[in-house]
Amino acid sequence: MDTDYPAAHSMDTAFFAVDQDGHIAYFSTGEAGALPTVAALEDPYGVLQRLAQVVPASEMLHDLAGRIEPGGRGAWNVNHWTLMGVDHAQDVGGALLFLKSLDIVRAELTAGQAVEVPALGAVAVIFRNLPAAVTQRIHDADQCLGCFFHYRWEGAGAPPEAARVGLFHYSHLCENWISGPYGRQEQPARPLHIDQLPPELRELVGRLRFATLCFAQTPHIQPAEFTECVSWEPAYLSADGRTIRPLSMSLDDLNRYRDFYADFVSDDANRGIQIEPPPDREDAV
Repeated sequence: MDTDYPAAHSMDTAFFAVDQDGHIAYFSTGEAGALPTVAALEDPYGVLQRLAQVVPASEMLHDLAGRIEPGGRGAWNVNHWTLMGVDHAQDVGGALLFLKSLDIVRAELTAGQAVEVPALGAVAVIFRNLPAAVTQRIHDADQCLGCFFHYRWEGAGAPPEAARVGLFHYSHLCENWISGPYGRQEQPARPLHIDQLPPELRELVGRLRFATLCFAQTPHIQPAEFTECVSWEPAYLSADGRTIRPLSMSLDDLNRYRDFYADFVSDDANRGIQIEPPPDREDAV
């Protein structure tokens, strides 16, 4: 019987990996992220909850570098979510903002509208409900380095945050048009080492190893460049955001990749990204 990979039929799952230093990362696939077959778990969320029960809590650092999509799409990739469709009559909603200085939001911090959160290489604040006029003021003053939608499920049944369990947290960056790179969203102040875990959990989170990567030094990762992956999508975008390749060499997937290739090269908006042509059919396996 064939192994049933979650990403093959109903995306939005997660997997774990270990780097060259023995540190662990948690990858959120969203709907289109490539899932390494060796790392597929029946219940990755349950494993994360079990980790939270045996690992001391760590401070979580929000990471700007890993939230920005790399490569050729940078010219048209929007990294200021709070400006998209701003209507001064409506609030933006929950938002995470990386700022040059806290001075621009002193009044909101004092009033309790915003809270400062730990961040890597910047200052950051979270608004539960960001007024549209405030985000416009921040951007007009050129004080925002990047801002993003933010939602934290709280209360009974809320899943633990991976970085608070000592894990680096990566999330799929691209919309549902390709299996793109994963970006480092948060990192722990005290990274968990796999040797700190009991044997059963060590086996579950240690199935995939990136022997040449250090999570602390790697803001973007494309697992399809290292191991066999499955996805809804026929193509993946490299970790540097500059090259598209077929995800699989099976005949069915290559047929889908040929259609993807034809649509991609005919769209002038895709300049800045190289795409590998489909291999000959006889090269497929």
